[in-house]
Amino acid sequence: MLHDITTRPVTHDIDILSMDRRLAGIISHYPEVNGAMSAFLDCIPYNYEDRLIELPLATNAITYYTPSLEDLAVMKLYAWRPNDISDLTSKEFLDCVDWDILHHLIFDPEEARASSPSDRLYGELIAAYQKLRKEHGPQ
Repeated sequence: MLHDITTRPVTHDIDILSMDRRLAGIISHYPEVNGAMSAFLDCIPYNYEDRLIELPLATNAITYYTPSLEDLAVMKLYAWRPNDISDLTSKEFLDCVDWDILHHLIFDPEEARASSPSDRLYGELIAAYQKLRKEHGPQ
């Protein structure tokens, strides 16, 4: 939603990958906030922190970040659900994604491969990526 790559109705929840322990207690009182996202860190390239994009939100104590578009793409390729495929094949996504970075994140042994929980899931990620690239990527 923050990258504006989808034209479908989206949920308006917030997924949190990491937070301070003190903040976790506060967040637990808000059902629209998913603070259990760390369970999904195996679906994002290993060094995603290097590519986080700071959101320009005026706050006093908290800095908010979003993963890069290419890191989000890897997560969506792992999931490969209809909504994820819709996002990955949208004009908005295809106009903005850097295919070279995405290719690097998928095939570099220190990125998606390093965080993948199994060879089977990693193979499925590669198959989804190859299908996406063949049908919608640069020629």
